[in-house]
Amino acid sequence: MHRISVRRAVTATAVGLAASAALTACGPSDSSDSNSKGGSPSAAAPSSDSSSGSSTNPSSGSGSSSGNGSHASSTPSKMSTCRTANLRITAKNQGEAREGLGDILITFTNTGGNCRMDGFPGVDMKTNYGTQSVDRNKQEVGTPFTLKAGKRATANIAYPINNTGGSGVRGTALVVTPPNETHHVTVPVAVNLPVSDTDKGKLEVTPVFEER
Repeated sequence: MHRISVRRAVTATAVGLAASAALTACGPSDSSDSNSKGGSPSAAAPSSDSSSGSSTNPSSGSGSSSGNGSHASSTPSKMSTCRTANLRITAKNQGEAREGLGDILITFTNTGGNCRMDGFPGVDMKTNYGTQSVDRNKQEVGTPFTLKAGKRATANIAYPINNTGGSGVRGTALVVTPPNETHHVTVPVAVNLPVSDTDKGKLEVTPVFEER
């Protein structure tokens, strides 16, 4: 009976030691899991900081926007309109261009810096009977272009030729205002128009085109 009791005590001790060892073995594992779980939020914190840093990039974004602004400011501003003071304007009667119609060539030579031209010039014709307006040719469409320094642009005036045999109306000069300008110049020209309203027809000017 005593031996059985000792064996039971030894067995109980062994079982206790085994259980203790098992608990000890489990302890680090649990602690590791706990650190792993606790480490996950801790690892998330830098990520959150990084995200927060990214969201503070509006300040950096503002710099980027400012960069765009500086880029925009480096873009050339809209070119200014060609001014009358920087244009040498001449007119030449080129005679009959097609049956019954003559052609006057107006030339604009740029004596200043590069500038923009677009549209119709304003033109009046001085005659021995007074001043006559020149209408726009509505079938023509102008195209904006850059008139470079020293280069030329042109417009054409169609006029009815006097084939009546009479003295007609003598055109002596053109009053020309460049497109989108208010100042004009008067240039000499010599043409002969019919007197009669039915024969006179219309004086018409084209838009200004870049000389090729």
